[in-house]
Amino acid sequence: MKSSNSGYTMRCIMCNMENDERETTTYCTHCGGVLSIEYNEVRKEVQYPLKNIVPDPLKNHPTALKRLDRISERYGAEVYGKLELENPTGCFKDRGSYVEVQKALELGADAICLASTGNMAASVAAYACYFKIPCFVFVPEKTPDTKLAQSTIYDATIIRIKGDFRLCEQLCREFAKSGNYYLAGDYVFRQEGQKSFSYELLEQGPIDYDFIFVPIGAGTNFAAIYKAMLEMKAAGLINKIPRFVAVQPEQSSPVVEGIFKKEKIVKDQVNTMADAVAVGNPFDFYKVLEGIEKTDGLAYTATENELLESLKEMAIEEGIFTEPACAIPLACFKNNLDTFKGTKCLFVLTGTGLKAGHIVAKYSLSSPVLSAKLERVQQYIESGFPDLQKSSWGQTRDLFTGNTSISENHAKLYEEYVSGMNKKGKTLKEEEIKALQSLVYNSDTDLEYPVEVVDYKITMRKHGLVAAAVKMKINGGEEVVSLEQGVGPMDAVLSAMKAETDSFLTLEVKDHDVEILSPDTDSLVIVTLTLAKEGHTFTAKAASPDTLEALIQAFVNGIAIAHKALEV
Repeated sequence: MKSSNSGYTMRCIMCNMENDERETTTYCTHCGGVLSIEYNEVRKEVQYPLKNIVPDPLKNHPTALKRLDRISERYGAEVYGKLELENPTGCFKDRGSYVEVQKALELGADAICLASTGNMAASVAAYACYFKIPCFVFVPEKTPDTKLAQSTIYDATIIRIKGDFRLCEQLCREFAKSGNYYLAGDYVFRQEGQKSFSYELLEQGPIDYDFIFVPIGAGTNFAAIYKAMLEMKAAGLINKIPRFVAVQPEQSSPVVEGIFKKEKIVKDQVNTMADAVAVGNPFDFYKVLEGIEKTDGLAYTATENELLESLKEMAIEEGIFTEPACAIPLACFKNNLDTFKGTKCLFVLTGTGLKAGHIVAKYSLSSPVLSAKLERVQQYIESGFPDLQKSSWGQTRDLFTGNTSISENHAKLYEEYVSGMNKKGKTLKEEEIKALQSLVYNSDTDLEYPVEVVDYKITMRKHGLVAAAVKMKINGGEEVVSLEQGVGPMDAVLSAMKAETDSFLTLEVKDHDVEILSPDTDSLVIVTLTLAKEGHTFTAKAASPDTLEALIQAFVNGIAIAHKALEV
């Protein structure tokens, strides 16, 4: 794709004042408004705000434009998808990073910095790495390493900050001002890079779509695609701009709400599985609003369950595994078929689902670990559980119904759980029943238990460590009492148990997770322990209304699982 630059002005869309890129690349220095690039001439080639630009060194081909045949036939419309997930780091952000990093170099920056936990961090890191400029990524302290893997492999410096993402953004801005650092993000130069989407789309065929669906977070990608359409129309490359459709998750929809109210809405918190568009303060809202108003566009939201359903439908019917944000166009399209039936629609599929493995895991019914016996495999296949795994996708909890047959041992284990909870006065709610049944089905009932916990006691001190006394039977022998201390009740109990069990089976506690299923004081708690020995890893779970009792049983289960696997 050829590029050119006829010279340009950077102007604020709010106060119309011209800004100097040597002073700001983010907000207007006069009123704090959003900036936009205006080129001195109209040209048929895509124009970038750079003195010199090299061909994208990481991108080998345009992202595919694909007719979604089965979806088109099912819903009676011509539906296409632009697979932005084919960009170098699996996301549309690469188009903007390609320009932003070169702008940082052109301005003589010593490094580039940004606050991000996902797509943008990976993208900027990749291009910064190639163009040999240091990259600093600010993230909240609890950001999983898996979300930072791409940034790490591209040699970005990861800076973990105590606090939430908003605090990271604030500190990153201060960091940028403290030195000669370029602040990357959803700003004006990123928009100029991302507008290449539309020029590339034109190269792939006529832009004769009735509607273009764009998932929206900050609004920058929407604004970029629309701005390019304006430039192309002015240059005579297209005669008509399609109607734009802004789509967001219902639980994170400040832009859609703002479109209807004709004013920018800022949310303190947004919470959606489509984390790529989970933006409370949409930077480019007014550019989106202009695009909707000028194209007689539309704005819709979809629920979390609708996103899950559409995410699976796109994978099953079209073989395209996208991130959850890409499911919003299909969900909103289906919800409004009266409007879109018989039309030609384009879905902007922004990123790959390979970055959303945690979402698939969370909303999928996991497979049980079976004993190495053919009859157990056959019983599992005939139980109806595999079909349930497929049909239960999209439910908010693991699903388990009476249509699934379970073995006598699993039924007995379930009754033992329920009986024990009833004795404690605990009545299971529907969601807790489903979670418990799923846990039981995933349990190995062919275990021998070397350890039995008879009783335990916790002593809390005003200052200092917590003391635990745990009474156990080891291999059916006499009762022993183990006394240990820890930084909290869970640590103290585990330390006391390990003090005895390490004598015959030493296990390292690699990780633990506590899931509380409701806000009620007697909520069912599921504890998951990850244990390890000599390169082997074991996962054990247990449930109880009492967190410590769930922990104890999970460790007892873990000992039994490891004991069987290692044939101690």
